[in-house]
Amino acid sequence: MTLIEEIQQEAVDSKSDLGALLRKCKLLAARLGSRPLEDWLVWESNGYPGDVEVPTYRIRPLELKGHFAGAFGSGIRNAPIPWVCLPKEAREAYQNYRSRQSIAGIEEMLKMADTGKLNVSTGDLAVVLGTNVYHGYNCVQAWAEFSVGNAIELLNAVRNRILDFALAVWKEAPTAGEQSDKRVDQIEPGRVTQIFNTTVYGGSANLVGSATDSPISITVSQNDFASLERTLRTKGVQDGDVEDLRLAVQSDGKPQKGRGFGPRVSSWIATMMEKAAEGSWGIGIEAAGDLLAQAISKYYGF
Repeated sequence: MTLIEEIQQEAVDSKSDLGALLRKCKLLAARLGSRPLEDWLVWESNGYPGDVEVPTYRIRPLELKGHFAGAFGSGIRNAPIPWVCLPKEAREAYQNYRSRQSIAGIEEMLKMADTGKLNVSTGDLAVVLGTNVYHGYNCVQAWAEFSVGNAIELLNAVRNRILDFALAVWKEAPTAGEQSDKRVDQIEPGRVTQIFNTTVYGGSANLVGSATDSPISITVSQNDFASLERTLRTKGVQDGDVEDLRLAVQSDGKPQKGRGFGPRVSSWIATMMEKAAEGSWGIGIEAAGDLLAQAISKYYGF
């Protein structure tokens, strides 16, 4: 069996060691003489340095969550932090998070994950946010997270691209990369790089989450409470709660960007999060947080 056939076989086997597969690919890349291919394999194996742009399959939005403390011992836990509340210079880093970890590092994170989420450090973001998220509530802890499913799909994306590349080279030169006295098929390094760019950077194996982690589809028009009401009702929000939100929105007026929601809207969200936590609203607390943050932000035009 040729080296390129071994790579194909291991790429197809989802149980094969991805680190070992990358090392075999490094050997093939050295024999084929493609520097871009060698660089990609080094970065996937060792991690991407700060001055190197990561491939699109390593870019994903993060979900921001936090714990908030209010007066008289009140608080909101695991509450979503809308993007609009972040300083503009920090927003891009979380909306388009670039995963620079090595493949081995990502695999180790998955082994240690005890929930369906993986956390990313946010530094002193809680201090920066302060009371600018929910009126009357101070952010005491903030974190960013993405789903375990996203990390698994990143690993699958690398494995799929290796397979696509190996198959494309094999079709043109079945014995490329072999070292023997027999005549082997030749393929120019420039052609190898073309195949690499097409199958790795221009491939179709996109990073997607599992169905349970997919973003909630929300259609809410700016300043159109009827569209906000329809969205909330389809997610199980009761008539009385919708009416309470209507009164809260009218009372608060439109908040300023970066200053969080008004006091009555913030209080309404806290109440709904409590209902989700205790089970009286038939939706999980994480889904509830995402729904409320996205829907109300869209209503305000943020």
